[in-house]
Amino acid sequence: MSDIRIDVDNALYWDLAVPSDDVSAGVAGGWVTLRGDVEWPYQKSCAEADVLRVLGVKGVTNKIVVSSHQYQ
Repeated sequence: MSDIRIDVDNALYWDLAVPSDDVSAGVAGGWVTLRGDVEWPYQKSCAEADVLRVLGVKGVTNKIVVSSHQYQ
């Protein structure tokens, strides 16, 4: 039997679009809560999509915050 927590951590780690030092995941009853700070909206979306592909995940609460950028 697979440990969902390990599989979620691996999915986030191997996605180069997701800054693994800045995103963490908690797992309770198959429900994953993502937390952290990223620079770009696509990074938040990628993290959620990665987790949803993990077998056994029932849903995701994405609390990742996208920092605002000032364009020059």
